[in-house]
Amino acid sequence: MRIVSICVIVGVAVAIWLSMRNTGTQTNQTGVASSNPPNRSVNPPTTAPPNTVATNVVPPAVTAVPLSEDIRQTKVKTIDGGSLKLADFKNKVLVVNIWATWCGPCRMEMPDLVKLNKEYKSRGLVVLGLATTYNEQDDVSRVKEFIKTQKVDYKILWDDGSLAQPLVQSVNGRGVIPQSFVISRDGKIVKHFQGFNAMSTPALMRQAVEDALADKGKA
Repeated sequence: MRIVSICVIVGVAVAIWLSMRNTGTQTNQTGVASSNPPNRSVNPPTTAPPNTVATNVVPPAVTAVPLSEDIRQTKVKTIDGGSLKLADFKNKVLVVNIWATWCGPCRMEMPDLVKLNKEYKSRGLVVLGLATTYNEQDDVSRVKEFIKTQKVDYKILWDDGSLAQPLVQSVNGRGVIPQSFVISRDGKIVKHFQGFNAMSTPALMRQAVEDALADKGKA
């Protein structure tokens, strides 16, 4: 009886172990969280990057990537009813930031972008916030209210994906937000950031802006 009891116990233990082994639990990569805005389909439109929030992501090394003329000439609406294209800022250094009102890391990053804009605007920097219709459920009023509350004073674009997607694809980026692109005066992406790390991103972006502004030969 003792031998039978031991066999039964061992058999049960093995069965439990096998069950646990075959039940995989998927976890997100460290520092990257999948997220979707309220009442939004998990699968985004094909014209837009997925709604994934990235945090603490080390910016990839980027060799200067020339923007195509199509991207530079893409006309995008602004939340104040106007429109613009990147080509309008030919002799300026640009920081284009893709963000969303519901994105935690995006909210954390905005005060630093406001500071960056104020500090370097007189030297030729233009900061552009790129909000997308699919990330905001086509509710531009929500974006306007958020910008007003957060006292964001740089220009906010209202994009349907026609600019965001080509920008991300041009650097083989991932479908995450926030994403930022530092663009030189001659229309090249010289630095690309995916996600936001409060300890490192502001300093790295500031240095990238300094370097781009100091490159007088590109004006």
